[in-house]
Amino acid sequence: MKPVSLYIHIPFCASKCAYCDFASFPGREGDWSRYFDALWGELDGWRPALAGYEIRTAFFGGGTPTLVSAEYIVETLNRARRMAPFADDAEVTIEGNPGTLAPEKLAAYRAAGVNRLSLGAQSFDDGLLKSLGRIHTAAQIGEAVAMARAAGFDNISLDLMYALPGQTMKQWRETLESAAALGVEHLSAYSLIVEPGTPMAGRVDRGEARLPDDDAVNAMQRLAVKRLAAAGYARYEISNYARPGRECRHNLVYWDRGEYLGLGCAAHSLVDSRRFANPAALDAYLSGVRRTGETRLTRRDAMEETVMLSTRTIRGLDLSAWRSVFGEDFAAGREAALRRLSDAGFIGIEGGFLRLTGRGMEVQNAVVLELLGE
Repeated sequence: MKPVSLYIHIPFCASKCAYCDFASFPGREGDWSRYFDALWGELDGWRPALAGYEIRTAFFGGGTPTLVSAEYIVETLNRARRMAPFADDAEVTIEGNPGTLAPEKLAAYRAAGVNRLSLGAQSFDDGLLKSLGRIHTAAQIGEAVAMARAAGFDNISLDLMYALPGQTMKQWRETLESAAALGVEHLSAYSLIVEPGTPMAGRVDRGEARLPDDDAVNAMQRLAVKRLAAAGYARYEISNYARPGRECRHNLVYWDRGEYLGLGCAAHSLVDSRRFANPAALDAYLSGVRRTGETRLTRRDAMEETVMLSTRTIRGLDLSAWRSVFGEDFAAGREAALRRLSDAGFIGIEGGFLRLTGRGMEVQNAVVLELLGE
C-alpha cells in the first residue's frame, strides 16, 4: 500500500504566546464542538481518495491539542482509522503544553493509540517562560514527563527555544542540561524567529526587547550540538536531536518530500505532486472552505524543494536518488558553486551524499541559494 502521513491541526490554545503567529485561537471554547464536527466531516470525505493508502505516521499539532477534551482526540483517531488503515507500527504523535496535561487525558491518548508525546517546554527558566507568555512553569515540565511515563509513554520529545530576548548563555546551557536530565527520547532546539505582527515583534520594534546578534545565536546552536551529543542525542536535522532510533518519523516525511495529508484549519498537504491548504482563518474553515491555493508542482519546484529540505538533514542530498528522479547528475552545471562551497567548508560530498557541515548548517539558506544558482 502507498504510504501517507496525516497531520491534524487543533487550533485552540489557552492563551497566545508572545512569539506565535500560528493559526491558534484562545477563548474559542464555544467553537470546539463545531470545529470537530467539521474536522470529522473532512476526514470522512477523504475516505474514497485514500483507497490503497496506508497511514504510516499521524501528528496532532496546534494550537494546543492537549487543551481540548480527550474525547475529541479519541474520536478523531477512530475516524482516521476508518478513512485509511494505520500501519501496525504507525507513529502517532500529539503535541501538548505541560500546563494542560492530566493523568486521565494521557491514559485516554495511550488507549486510543497515541504513542509519542511532544511537549512545548521552550525553557527551564521561569522568567523567560513568563516573557514568552507560556502558561506553564519549569517545574511543570518535569511533572508532565513523569506523568506521561506513568501513563506508558516511552517516546517523549521536548521543544526548546534559544536566541530569546535577554537570554544568557548560562540560561541556555541550564535549559539544555535540564532537558537532557529528564531522559526524554527526542529534543528540538529552535532559534526564535520574530514574526511581524506578534507581541514579541512589537517589543523589539519599541526597543523593549533586544535580540542577540548572529554570533551569539550561532554560539547557542553550537552549544546545543555539543551538550546534547555528550548526553547521547545525535543531531539528525538542523534543529532536531534524538537518541538512536527515536528520530521523529513524521517530520522525516516532510524533509524527504513524502506524501502527507493535512486536515483541519490551516493544514497543508502534498498529495500526488499537488500542494494545497485549508484556510488559516477559523471562521472560514467552519464555513466549509477547503483546499485553497492548489497547485501541481513542476519539475523545477520539486528540484528546489529537494535541495532545500534534504540539506536540512544530516543524511543530506542523495545524489543517486537525484539522478534517478530527475535524470541528471546534480553536479552538472554546478561545478563552480560546489567547489566554492566545499572550499569554504560549508559542504562535503561522501558516500554518494552531499551534506552540509556544521558551519554550513548555520547558513543553510545561503548555501541552498548558491546550490540553486540564485
